[in-house]
Amino acid sequence: MRMSLTELRALATQAGFTGNDIKVAAAVAMAESKGDPGIIGDQGLVDHKWGPSIGLFQIRSLRHPGQFSPPDKLRVEGKLKDPLYNAKTAKAIKDAHNWNQWSTFVNGAYKHFMTGGPAGATGSEPFPGASFFHTGRKSPIIAAMHHRLVAEGCNRYQSNAAPDVWGPGDVKSYAAWQAKLGFTGDNANGTPGKTSWDKLHVPDV
Repeated sequence: MRMSLTELRALATQAGFTGNDIKVAAAVAMAESKGDPGIIGDQGLVDHKWGPSIGLFQIRSLRHPGQFSPPDKLRVEGKLKDPLYNAKTAKAIKDAHNWNQWSTFVNGAYKHFMTGGPAGATGSEPFPGASFFHTGRKSPIIAAMHHRLVAEGCNRYQSNAAPDVWGPGDVKSYAAWQAKLGFTGDNANGTPGKTSWDKLHVPDV
């Protein structure tokens, strides 16, 4: 069950965030997971050291967290599925490394949710940032984008399996959308940009 911005701010307070960091934490969590504590991402990046990204703050889990010092020893996959544990771990990581550990902070995607977010007002999903789109990323945003690309006649998918996971079909289909808009070269390489994303009108999820 997804959490609202109000609920995320209350959770951030409970986890120990203070001042403006309460709003930033809630906004980062919303940008990372859409407020879904059960979401699992970065499965395509799993290796012998790292596990998938878990929960509200999409925190990368470690295969053997006990071998590391804080805050990395907190990156326990099973525990990160608990919203409060996830938020407390996010605070520990933030305190050690600041907010730059989260791509949605670095690329500014979190700003959409600092005041309640424009998504509900416009009905369209705000651009989550180019770094959001990488192989293995699983999100309802990608599924919504998939359906819009098909509707726009840019279906280059080999399969309709796992429409919520970013893969080669998404790259080819989005490149077709960029080409339809008149983009060329690096501007039509299949990686979403803000202009083409806004024109696609992906529904708010």
